[in-house]
Amino acid sequence: MNRPSHTGADALAKVLEELGVAVVFGITGAGNLAIYDAIARRGSARTVFVHHEQAAVMAAQGYSRTTGRLGVVLVTTGGGSTNALTGIVGANMDSIPVLVITGNESSIHTNPDNILRIWGTQGFDSKAVFEPVAKGAFRVRNADEIRQVVADAAQLAMSPRAGAVTVDVPMDIQRKSLTTSLDVPAEQAARITAPVFDRVSARRDAGRIADLLREARRPVLLLGNGLRQGMPRRRVRELVRTLGIPTLLSWSGADLLEAEHPLNFGKSGVYGDRYSNMIVQNSDLVISIGSRLAIPQMSYDPADYARGARVVVVDIDPVELRKFVGDRWERIEADAGTLFEALGDAVGTWNDADAWTERCGELRDTFPRRRQTNSAVPAADRDEYLNSYDVVYEISDQAGSDDIFVTDMGTGLLSGFYGLDLRENQRLSTSLGLGEMGYGLPAAIGAQIAHPDRRVICLNADGGMMLNLQELQTLAHHQLPIKLVIFSNDGYLMIKHSQRNLFDGRLVGSDPDSGVSVPDFSKLAAAFGFPYLLLDSTADTSSVIAEFLATPGPVILDVAMHPDQLFIPRVGTLRGEGGALISPPLEDVIPLIGEDALRAAMDGVLHSESIRIRQSAAPMPVMEAQG
Repeated sequence: MNRPSHTGADALAKVLEELGVAVVFGITGAGNLAIYDAIARRGSARTVFVHHEQAAVMAAQGYSRTTGRLGVVLVTTGGGSTNALTGIVGANMDSIPVLVITGNESSIHTNPDNILRIWGTQGFDSKAVFEPVAKGAFRVRNADEIRQVVADAAQLAMSPRAGAVTVDVPMDIQRKSLTTSLDVPAEQAARITAPVFDRVSARRDAGRIADLLREARRPVLLLGNGLRQGMPRRRVRELVRTLGIPTLLSWSGADLLEAEHPLNFGKSGVYGDRYSNMIVQNSDLVISIGSRLAIPQMSYDPADYARGARVVVVDIDPVELRKFVGDRWERIEADAGTLFEALGDAVGTWNDADAWTERCGELRDTFPRRRQTNSAVPAADRDEYLNSYDVVYEISDQAGSDDIFVTDMGTGLLSGFYGLDLRENQRLSTSLGLGEMGYGLPAAIGAQIAHPDRRVICLNADGGMMLNLQELQTLAHHQLPIKLVIFSNDGYLMIKHSQRNLFDGRLVGSDPDSGVSVPDFSKLAAAFGFPYLLLDSTADTSSVIAEFLATPGPVILDVAMHPDQLFIPRVGTLRGEGGALISPPLEDVIPLIGEDALRAAMDGVLHSESIRIRQSAAPMPVMEAQG
């Protein structure tokens, strides 16, 4: 009996093995059945099936973020490919290495000169759709090239700046026999190779930074997500100690240093720590490594960010560096990890190290994080409703030493990133570039699949839960022991704030009375077979959270928070006398502090807008909608 020849689908399954892919997320469909069959026959990769292709890519992101490995997704043609688009955009924005393999109609329809809006039965030019928003988009033209195309795509996804890469594989090519052997010699097998960076240039650039540092009296480091590739967190901690410079973290780099690290002075930005913002605004040199310095980091006026400082920006992406115009910006195109290592070798001592670090500590002690959120809930309502920040503080205090936290948007994101005091082996992640609601649950699934022996805690809110609610069945099917927090605030809390402050209090599509409602989560928990806990009393916070974290398997904690709770501290536009809008600087966050206290924190010098808002007769916060 003749042995059947290998097909394009076999080649694709084989190259995934060669790439070391252990998990593939996705949904079966007519456009990918041959590939899934080949993966199942070979048995080298686990397939995790979700209930929406968007969730598949988000799960792959959660997997990749917590492992540093390539996340892989396999979806079908038509709606399967379009559904994946949100996840692809999000992964690419956040520089997460994800490979998305899409089926398509037969190759007779996928020629470049086919201008029909519909290809075959369900197809369309998915490659053309993905190209503008992905790091790369490929289409396989014959079965024999599948291994090389997929290997090249994987290499591109993992190489700096990492991102989402797509490979479109027409159905007939999946089934077509190969004309070449599947069993190539090992030295020709596809492997993701580590990039080699120019260390000579890195040493030269580090020398330039060292020269600036020797002249500085109040320098700060700002570390971001770009340091993750190729640099263990342990090494980041060591280098920070070696440099001895007060260090701030971007949100995407929030877990690079543990909260107790002596040089960790928090997260600056629009929703940053008050004292962290004061530190960066008092600095005379900012060294940003691996952060793109987006609006959430700097606020809306780049000229006002660290306004008395030189700013060094280290980024591997030359396009990102073009944003910074002017003499005070020192733009360095380099790999973050390579440059950081070289900087550790180049820098000896710098001036006034003890005095500046002590000053940073004084600001942190004067404005401790947990005190800043006390007024998020009106005093009159504190017996009836919980403050989401207080709940997160308690979760943080009780969490295990290697727990993984994943957040959705809104309350989960803002309360989580502000309130968690991370330890050395804990992780924290979310979608920050796209900021899409519905991210948290599927990303937590990916993180739990990657780390079956660690506890994953997912922070959600009731509105965001509804966007990927179907993935509760994925939890149930695999009995993933994810601890799912749902902050219930009757809809879209950030949008409610914006509408009340910008549109004379008119709510439209943001709460039950204006058209958006959520289900009874206790009934949903019962339907999916999960334990359910309700936290609706401040007095019970500690005991209920202890029970929640100790409950085996998947469990839901429903938190009855104030439906109009504020998200503070934050930089925000304020409405002054006569309705005029005033934009205080980064150091002057809501809730405002007294002029004397702010003046003391800023060495006696106040921004003109800080003075103006305090002279206003009736300042009112104007909360901007985010995502």
